[in-house]
Amino acid sequence: MTEKLKIWTKEDVDRLLQNIDYEAAKKDTHTLNYYRDENDEYDKLEVAVFVVLEWVRDDHEHNIKSSTVRGTQRMGWFWDAFNARKRREEYGDVGDHCLVSEDEARETVKAMGLDLDDAKRHLIDSFTKANGYAPVMLPVDPKWETRRDNALKHRGLAPKG
Repeated sequence: MTEKLKIWTKEDVDRLLQNIDYEAAKKDTHTLNYYRDENDEYDKLEVAVFVVLEWVRDDHEHNIKSSTVRGTQRMGWFWDAFNARKRREEYGDVGDHCLVSEDEARETVKAMGLDLDDAKRHLIDSFTKANGYAPVMLPVDPKWETRRDNALKHRGLAPKG
C-alpha cells in the first residue's frame, strides 16, 4: 500500500487477495452484537438498535465489525447501515457502552414493531451469499460483557447487572 498517500492501487489489492487463506477464513468465528443507540433530544434522533455481524478473534481485544443492520420505529429495518453506524461511532454515540444483550435488543425492537430474527437472518444470509459459505456463528460474544463493563467504567458509569 502506498503509505504516504494512503491510496490503494490495483497492485495493492491484488497482493492482498493473493495472501488470503480462503480455507482458513471458512473457520473464522463470528457473532452478532447489539448496540442500543439512545434517542438524542438535540438532534431529534430516535432510539435505534444496530445489529452487527462481528468477526471474533482471540488476538484482538475488540471484534472486527462488518455488516450492520439498523432498526428504528419510524423507518423499520435499514438493511445496509454500516455507514450509519460508523457516523454514530465517530461521535462516541455508539460504542461498547451501548452493547446490550440479545434479549434487551429483542425487547427494544419488539416495542418498535420489528422482529430481531429478521435482522439476524438478513446478516447471515448476506454473508453466505457474498462469501459462498455460511459463517461459523458463536451463540454469544465471549467478550461482550467485559467490553461493555469496561466502557461504562471508562465513562464513569456503573456496569449493568
